[in-house]
Amino acid sequence: MRDHYDARLWNDGHEELHASMDRLLRRIMQAFHVLHRIHWAAPWADQRGSCGR
Repeated sequence: MRDHYDARLWNDGHEELHASMDRLLRRIMQAFHVLHRIHWAAPWADQRGSCGR
């Protein structure tokens, strides 16, 4: 009986941990996508230049 209880707690804890890690990784990837958009929208990334090139 105790082994079954411990096994359920172990599995529930791992499922919660994996779900939390998935949410964290999803937020990190969203942040990288935003930073990528900001970088490529930056004025210094404009290849046309203002020096008459």
